[in-house]
Amino acid sequence: MKKFIIFVLMIAFNSQAVVKRHDIKPELYELKNAPEYYVDMPFEGTAVLIDKNWLLAPAHVIYTFYYDYLGKPIEVGGIENKIDKIIFHPEYVQDQTDWGDSDPQPLMDFLNSHSDIALIKLTDSVDHINPIRRFSGKTELGLEVTVYGKGAVGNGLTGELRETKNAGFLEKVYNWFRQKFTDLAPTQEFRQLNYYNNVITKVDERWIRFKFDADETALPLEGTIGSGDSGGPAVIFTEDKPILVGLASWVEIDSALNQFIPGKYDSVAVFVRVSSFNEWIDKVIIENGH
Repeated sequence: MKKFIIFVLMIAFNSQAVVKRHDIKPELYELKNAPEYYVDMPFEGTAVLIDKNWLLAPAHVIYTFYYDYLGKPIEVGGIENKIDKIIFHPEYVQDQTDWGDSDPQPLMDFLNSHSDIALIKLTDSVDHINPIRRFSGKTELGLEVTVYGKGAVGNGLTGELRETKNAGFLEKVYNWFRQKFTDLAPTQEFRQLNYYNNVITKVDERWIRFKFDADETALPLEGTIGSGDSGGPAVIFTEDKPILVGLASWVEIDSALNQFIPGKYDSVAVFVRVSSFNEWIDKVIIENGH
């Protein structure tokens, strides 16, 4: 019975997440199984397993203003674990500003100036799957990356359809029903996981960027992030082993805030540059134990 319910939910919740080329069949972007280090965060967004006791995520996908994460369960590699502690980067600033509906520049300046990264310590060591290695060089510029996400539907012509990042009716019913039997928070577990490729075109201290190209300048599975894709890992492969380069964080806005549609061709996605935070990550892990 349980397997049947999950099968029905997978069909009902299926959505063609991330923003894709308009001239490529959407199903070519789909994946049946998530990478083993990919972790659905409570409510929305993604973390990645970087150590047997630690997850790495963009800080903004941790909603401490309305949810107490400490001691709460989280599934890692299909097995329930618990959150022991959360450590935000000291230069992270939670966004509580009303940015209005016109000039995007103050918001862009804010996003550029802080560090959107946090570490999550797990109560129990994870031994059944492998953590992902972190990129340790400073040569990200020009790398072709593979990115994963479960966010909003869209293509380069239309941009994302914002409403598609939200839970559908059946998913809401399921989440309401299961809260009676588990402390696990709702996640994007049953959304369709997709992947896409892009090339890093700009690098600075905190961020890596890439542009959503079209036509002959685009990669065969060119894509970009949609709403709800935060934390989606950008990876490269060395000898078929994944290496973490970045985490999906935000998009550049070049028009009035109330008119901007993310995900159109030529839009620029911005990812946390993991290599810039390796020293801080190592320090936190050492100070707080493996």
